[in-house]
Amino acid sequence: MDALIRRLASPQAMSTSTLAVTFVFFVIGTSAVISFTSTNATSLYLLVSAALSAAIFGAIGLCRAPLGRLADYRVRVAAVLAVVIVANLERILALDELVLRLEVTGARTLLTRSASAVSITLAGMIVVGELAHRRERFHAVVAALTARSAELALARASYADRLRRATDELQSSIRTILDPALSIVVREVGPESTALSTLTTARLIKETLRASVRPMIDTLAGAPGSGSPASPAQDLSASPPHAGQGTIDIHDSIRPVLGVVPFRLIGLPFLVAALPLGAAVKAIIVLTLTWPLLSAVRRLWPARYRIMTTRRAILALTLTYLVAVGLPVLLFIAGAIPRLNETFDTEKVVALFFWALVFFVANAWFASGVFILERSRRLTEERLIEVNRQIELSIARMRQQIWYARRNLTWVLHGPVQSALVSAALRLESGVAVGPAERVLIHDSIVEAYARLSVGGPSHPDFTRFSSDLARMWSGICEIEFRDPDELIRRLEADPASTASLIEIATESVSNAIRHGGSTFVSLTVSDAKIGLVTLVVTDNGTGPSSGSEPGIGSDLYASLAHEWALTGSAAGTTLTASVPWAPQGPAPE
Repeated sequence: MDALIRRLASPQAMSTSTLAVTFVFFVIGTSAVISFTSTNATSLYLLVSAALSAAIFGAIGLCRAPLGRLADYRVRVAAVLAVVIVANLERILALDELVLRLEVTGARTLLTRSASAVSITLAGMIVVGELAHRRERFHAVVAALTARSAELALARASYADRLRRATDELQSSIRTILDPALSIVVREVGPESTALSTLTTARLIKETLRASVRPMIDTLAGAPGSGSPASPAQDLSASPPHAGQGTIDIHDSIRPVLGVVPFRLIGLPFLVAALPLGAAVKAIIVLTLTWPLLSAVRRLWPARYRIMTTRRAILALTLTYLVAVGLPVLLFIAGAIPRLNETFDTEKVVALFFWALVFFVANAWFASGVFILERSRRLTEERLIEVNRQIELSIARMRQQIWYARRNLTWVLHGPVQSALVSAALRLESGVAVGPAERVLIHDSIVEAYARLSVGGPSHPDFTRFSSDLARMWSGICEIEFRDPDELIRRLEADPASTASLIEIATESVSNAIRHGGSTFVSLTVSDAKIGLVTLVVTDNGTGPSSGSEPGIGSDLYASLAHEWALTGSAAGTTLTASVPWAPQGPAPE
């Protein structure tokens, strides 16, 4: 009830669009009252009534500014009620003065007509105002989501551009720095090379390490943002329309109409004006039969025809409302004909039937229309949210692949290439004579390591082997438990980038739990949470990070590799939840 009162005090309840729609329903409703209660000059009465109705709604619109300056919403509601009541009372008095001079009109007639007009006005302002409020809220949400989509699309384009630029830079670096340096080394350590002494060759190798290889390692291990080529992200912004667009849910469209049926009590005042009180109450009861009729139709509607195309749904709903509304109106008129004939002729009865049917069907369609629009807007909002989610996943996936490519190249340079060069330098500096066989060994190890630069390191990380190695490494210090309820670990091998990301996050989280939290038990659970995401939950029995500690390398790692992550602590321990993008059929970056 308080929400209803607040809605009447809202700016939307007196907006131009709200007053315009309410005016249309007001004219229909008051025309029904006129057709039912007037006996003279009905056409003139309708024209004058419409003109006066436009005047009072214009007057209500002029009162918006002073009413809006009232701070207390209760005072504002009281003022709105006073304006509506006074405006409608003046309209009734003006009608009585201009059109009904020859009719005998008492206080009862004026009161019932005023009550009906006020009820229609307030009901329209509340219902249409609520619709306007929802429309504004929806537009705000859609605008925010659309802006977010644009930002994400720009970010994704930026990532793609950075991938291309990083690829060119990396190829240029290898071509201009690593290629010449390593080519010289390979030539000098070859089995047929005798140009330089072993010590000179060793110094050449060390200089290559210092000036070429290690700077490249530092560059690759630096801040993320550049790297080797990765698989292009799929364009998801042009996804097909939502499956529910262009359709209407019959079952749910009837439901809001059931809430409108009680509004027929609005007609009680003008029924009281034309009929005895008992007959008027019986008429309202008969007219309210629409509720059980609509309930029966809604319950018995075939499930396979619940979702229909817009055109067919409009036809089906219109026929349903005509039957559910028209039958009670027909019963009412049939039962009231003896009393109506005492005052009205057949033309009046037909006019009554027509206007009552139009008014109630219009109300039913208004309620359904509100729901249909809300459903359409909700589907649009859901689609925008899904598009944004897919773009975010695309960006996270691309960021993951950047890291994976950089990690592999760093591993090749830091591992095989650097190890081969260091080993060659140590052999050449050892003072032991280096014969052709040793030179062949040195040459082949450097060539093999250098060739790996085109492979990009380990192409298929093994999560099963990693879990065994991790448990063995911390054996005796901390018990490591792995859980795989969805049997995802074997499927992870199809996506090397995601597997490598999970391994890095698991390694970092277990290490932090033991080193910083003093954990003696850590549980790691891999599960399939959402489409395109695999979730790693790491739970320990440690104390977690100390209060006031600032995010470090681990937090940066989680932010780089996970689509979303969270760290929560309790008396029982700490839990890290990280959702990592994955594509089981996606190829590894080359």
